[in-house]
Order: sequence, then C-alpha cells, then structure tokens
Amino acid sequence: MADIRHDPTREHFLIELRKALRHLYDPAVLQRSPLIALFGLDKRANPQAVLRRLITDAVQHLKPEEGVPFYAGAWRIYHVLAYRYIEQSDQRTVALNLGLSIRQLRRQERLAERVLADYLWKEYGLEAKAPNAGAPPSSVGTLAPSEESKTLAGPEAELTWLRQSLPSETTQVAEFIQNVLQVAKPMLSRSAVEVRCQIPDGLPPLTGQLLLLRQAFLNLLTLSARSAPQGRVHITAEVSLPVLYIHFRATVEQGSAAIHQNDNTHPWKERSEIAHQLVKAFGGDLKVTFKPTEREIITAQFDLPIGERRVRVLVIDDNADALLLFERYFSGTRYEFTGVRDPEQALPLAQNLSPQIIVLDVMLPGIDGWELLGRLREHPLTSHVPVVVCTILPQEELAQALGAAAFIRKPVSRETLLSVLDQQINSLG
Repeated sequence: MADIRHDPTREHFLIELRKALRHLYDPAVLQRSPLIALFGLDKRANPQAVLRRLITDAVQHLKPEEGVPFYAGAWRIYHVLAYRYIEQSDQRTVALNLGLSIRQLRRQERLAERVLADYLWKEYGLEAKAPNAGAPPSSVGTLAPSEESKTLAGPEAELTWLRQSLPSETTQVAEFIQNVLQVAKPMLSRSAVEVRCQIPDGLPPLTGQLLLLRQAFLNLLTLSARSAPQGRVHITAEVSLPVLYIHFRATVEQGSAAIHQNDNTHPWKERSEIAHQLVKAFGGDLKVTFKPTEREIITAQFDLPIGERRVRVLVIDDNADALLLFERYFSGTRYEFTGVRDPEQALPLAQNLSPQIIVLDVMLPGIDGWELLGRLREHPLTSHVPVVVCTILPQEELAQALGAAAFIRKPVSRETLLSVLDQQINSLG
C-alpha cells in the first residue's frame, strides 16, 4: 500500500482514520499514524495529542444543530462517533443505548466513519493533495445511495426501516423496565431523579419489537431528567385483556425550581411525539401530558397489546447441533420450537402439530429435502403453511420454483432467521 503522505487517496485515508479512531487514546499508535504528517502536525509539540484533538473537534462539528429531531440520521452518526470513539464505549452498550442490534451498529459505524472522513477530507483540503485532484471522489469516501437514503430519511421512513429490520422478542414486564432503568441510571443520577416501580406479579409477558418500546421509555426518562430534577418518577402497571397498561408519572415537590415552561425551548413536544410514534410502531398507543407549572409535570400511559399468539415453528434438519442452535435462537421470542431429524417423521408431525411455519433443510437422509418440500406443498393439511428452505446450497431459484416461501443460506444468524420468520407472519396478517 502506498504511503498516505505521498498518495492520500480517500480509500487509504479512510483506513488510517479508522485505525486512529480505534486507538484514539493510545499515544504510541497515534504517534506512528501517517495522518500526523498529512495534516501537517509533525512539527507540533506532542503531535499525537494534537491529532486526537483534531479528530474529536471534527466529531463535535458533526453534532446536529439545536432543533434537529433526535431521531434524524445525523444524530445517529454523531452518537456512534461520540459513544464508540470519543467515550470508548463497547459495542454492546452503544447498541443498547441506540436501540440497535450489534450487526446494525457495525453498519452504522462504517457509515459514520465515512461521513467523518468526508468532512476531514474537505475541511483540510486533502482533495488538492491527492494525485488525481479534481477527479470524482472515491466511492469509499462517499455515501452509498442506500445508506444515504437511510441517513437523510425522515421519521416515518426511519421508523419503517426499524419496523422491518428489528426481530421480535419476549420478556417479562418487570425485567423490561429494570433493563431500561439500568441504561438511564447515570442520567437519572445526575439529575437526582428517584424512580419508584410497582409492577405486580403475574403480568403476561411483553412480546414484539422491544427496541422500539425501550427507546420510547428512554425518551420519557430523558424528558423527566430535564423537566423534574430532584423529582420522582413513578411507574406502575396493570392488565385488562387484551391490553397492558403502564402508567408513568414524573413529579416534583411544590415550589421546585428548574422547570422549563417555555414550549419554544423545551423539547417535550418533540420527545413525546417521537415516543408516541415508537409505541405506535410497536403496535400500541401512548398518551402524554406535560404540565410544567404543576407538581405532576409529566403523566403518560402506555397501552400495549398482550396475549399475542405463540407461533409454532417446525424445524426439519438431520443435524442435532443445528436443531439445538435453532432452539437457542427461538429462546425469548414468540416462536415455539419443535425439531425433527428424521424426514420420514416430518410429514406426520407437521400434520399433527399444525405449525404456522416450517423451516426445512435440504440435505436430508432418505427423503430428499426437495421431495419433502413437494409433499408438504401437496398435502391439504400443510399446503397453506409457509416453508422456509434453509440450506448451504445456493439454490434459491429452485426453492422458489418448488413453492418455498423464503430461502436462507447457512450458516444463518439469529437476526436473519427471526427477521425472515417475522416477514412470514406479517404476510399472513
């Protein structure tokens, strides 16, 4: 690879910037970075510290201006750069805070790195130093159309993308709320906000795309920390089938100061609206009331659907380890696992079990998987059941021609599997 000081192509620049971001607080690595010479810092005292400051200032420059909705893609880019590299938080923590899966976070990291590289490339005139100055920028340093569209998408498009990409999960109500409070604990502690929860035993579990609901709760907790410093948050729950009601109240002592009353500067409208949209995308409803001059500043009620039917899934695979893996993948979701290794038993079991979905391997002993797919399509008790072919073979066209509803190549991730199953259930209405 050419030396970036003599060949500052955008691809090479991006590679070196990624390395600097990942070692932002390692002076030994930064001292060897060719970015020092590229930015003309080699004559400065403590150039590695100057490089670190240059990068962190660039990240701060990308922070959206006041008034940009927090759900905008620009905020996600900034938060990824700030949390992952400036604060050096681990991926799991950042993914949880942003309501992303690890896989989604990694995609966002790559996008955020490109945006930062783009800014630095233009801000410091590196285009003029490149051997092909004036030529169209490398695709590595620019946004791919699909990424750009997600970055610039409005709230509706963003929520639609999340609704389509997040897996369904199941958890107990008390566990869900405690997990949310754990994330918000540092923020609530800084504002001296006390949280009191009264969650009765025996509530039915929450099932759905819980990351949407988690972000709505975090939104209200953030609003409470700002509006009710040194106050209290009360969370209670009750059930009246088929709805779970979660009541949220933020209160302060009479005469407490630091309550924002100006609607033009206070973010309550924006935050409550996006929280409402998130809960709506989850399948529920949210009512929020904000009364800045009263002791009970915020009241909110979550109306959440419960009693969602369990989805029976029959997995046909002769590999015992594969069946164990699928069973683990289904753990904590709405999907009930039943596995069978013998293809001769698969059709009778499918007839008796009446599964909503069948996941079928192709490499089976005795009856070929394609033959079994044909039998499942022909039998009146299973002809309506969507079959997801899951195999190492690159035979998607054949699977579709033989009547498969979907196709997955092995090895399959939990995220991919649950996403495909969710699509099948959603298509059935």
